[in-house]
Amino acid sequence: MRSSETRLPVSFQQISGNAQPLVQLLSNRRYGLDYYQREYSWEDSQVTELIDDLTSRFLDQYDSSHERPQVASYRAYFLGPIVTTPRDGVSYLVDGQQRITTLSLLLMYLRRCLIADKRDEDVHAITALVCSSAYGKKTFNLDVDERNACLEAIFEDKAFDAQSEPRSSVRNLWERYQTIDAQFPEDLRGDRLPYFVDWILHRVILVEIGTPDQDMALEIFETMNDRGLRLNSIDMLKSHLLTQVDANRIEELNDRWRRHVTELNDAERNADAEFVKAWLRGKYAQTQRERKANASPGDFDIIGTSFHKWVRDHAAAIGLRTAADYQHFVEDGFLRLGGRYLHLLRACQKFDAELESVYYVTRTGFTLLLPVILAAVTPDDDHETFVGKATLVARALDIYIVRRMVNYRRSVYSTVVYTMFTLIKKIRDLTTDELRRVLVGWLQSESERLDGICSGHYGPFGLTQRNRKDIRYILARITSWLDRRLATGVTFSEYVDRSRPHPYEVEHIWADHFDRHRAEFQTETDFQAHRNRLGALLLLPKDFNASYGDMPYADKVEHYRSRNPLAQSLHPQAYEHNPTFTRLMHDYGVEFKPYPNEFSRSAIDERQRLYQRLAEIVWDPEQLAAPDHSA
Repeated sequence: MRSSETRLPVSFQQISGNAQPLVQLLSNRRYGLDYYQREYSWEDSQVTELIDDLTSRFLDQYDSSHERPQVASYRAYFLGPIVTTPRDGVSYLVDGQQRITTLSLLLMYLRRCLIADKRDEDVHAITALVCSSAYGKKTFNLDVDERNACLEAIFEDKAFDAQSEPRSSVRNLWERYQTIDAQFPEDLRGDRLPYFVDWILHRVILVEIGTPDQDMALEIFETMNDRGLRLNSIDMLKSHLLTQVDANRIEELNDRWRRHVTELNDAERNADAEFVKAWLRGKYAQTQRERKANASPGDFDIIGTSFHKWVRDHAAAIGLRTAADYQHFVEDGFLRLGGRYLHLLRACQKFDAELESVYYVTRTGFTLLLPVILAAVTPDDDHETFVGKATLVARALDIYIVRRMVNYRRSVYSTVVYTMFTLIKKIRDLTTDELRRVLVGWLQSESERLDGICSGHYGPFGLTQRNRKDIRYILARITSWLDRRLATGVTFSEYVDRSRPHPYEVEHIWADHFDRHRAEFQTETDFQAHRNRLGALLLLPKDFNASYGDMPYADKVEHYRSRNPLAQSLHPQAYEHNPTFTRLMHDYGVEFKPYPNEFSRSAIDERQRLYQRLAEIVWDPEQLAAPDHSA
């Protein structure tokens, strides 16, 4: 007799699992979201990490001698499973919407880059994965009504008023697209771009688990995410380290470890893992891949993806041999330096006068601040020494970042990681005085300077489609520097707070009317170039621009006198009976002057020089030599 076979219920027989490249997953498909899971919640760090992982994996294999068909043999990148269930011709995402949404944003960004490079065939291929058209109507392949206006603006490369959008998920969608724009590496532009697009479409793999109905989809989702509570990298690191310490200390260290993880994650989601990456990179990484083809991944890269394995594989190299070594590693490293990290993390989130430079650098979007600080800090530093070292590092990085900004150079992870790794190795465990000397020397060795504001390689510094965030930061710092010295009571935090009812925005002094300036400009292109220069910009509340932005200058200047000091300085009354302002000009050698009736082309040139002088004060390297100097 044949043995009886156990047969699965029909519903389980209808479950399918299919590994698919992105091009297959998104071609001729419409995805939907049920109301209970419409929030797109990925944060800046998660999008940045995905971009870094994708671009690094691609560059591990890319070679300029390759033809495009050779991309088909590149190693695939597995991005995990998604769970779907069909309904009315739409595949509803029960699990995976964060990744699919982010990949859709990345595809739209790549499409924009391809359009700029005039690669029409590639544009067509990528467009089909983002949206489809039928009967004259465009439908996004991830079809959620509330997102469509935002996605349309992104697709058409147009402005979108995210601050007026009441739904946080839609605001986050727009902001994460800006993250992609800011973090996408320059060295994947040009000739490498179509290769990268091919790799994204054909070598990024997801497994779609298809289910017959929503109940089954939810059951699978819950099983994958809840049952067993899979160990994460922190759990595996703890298991490895604590099994090596003296048995009578394990319970105590485990309790302290758990409390510390809770503190970190209460401060910020996933902060425990981010701390370990920063700690290990800052203290122990010895190699880092240079941004060139076929360079091998270094410690810095590997720690970012598999830090628990890295510690296990490099135990002897980082001094882990005896039970006492492991105990000190946990106590001095994870617990004591972890406490310093928590202090820094809170200073990143909320202005702390003691660590103001840390807050400033965080607002630039720079992602490598904390591992650089942790490189210099030691477990034995007292509080004053810790704050002094953190301030020195943050001030140096702030100067470095702004110098790059005004020379139209980005400071995204991929473009600065090798420089930061090199700096980290130089400053590990230095005394405060040694740290100061190294940072001063490092800044002197860097080629960019603030004179890029007036005479950079690409001309005078100004607003472009890609650097509005940089301009806002520079204007906020300059304006708040004036506020502090004039004791207005307005702080930098207020200028960068995007949650306020009328957030501060970059405001053009000239309205967008070429016809008003024909006497000075032959072409509108030249007019726009001057209108967008830094010296022709202010930082003002959004409602100001809505009310007065279109006015002729002679009318608008009357409203500037009640605004912040940089705007007030255009009006003559700022100089009348104002000894504090007069003394500031004398003490710092700053040549303010009013423009009561007209703001001409030559006035923009004068203000450009004024802004450069203010920037040279705010980002003066002498801050490092004189730590009590207030920035």
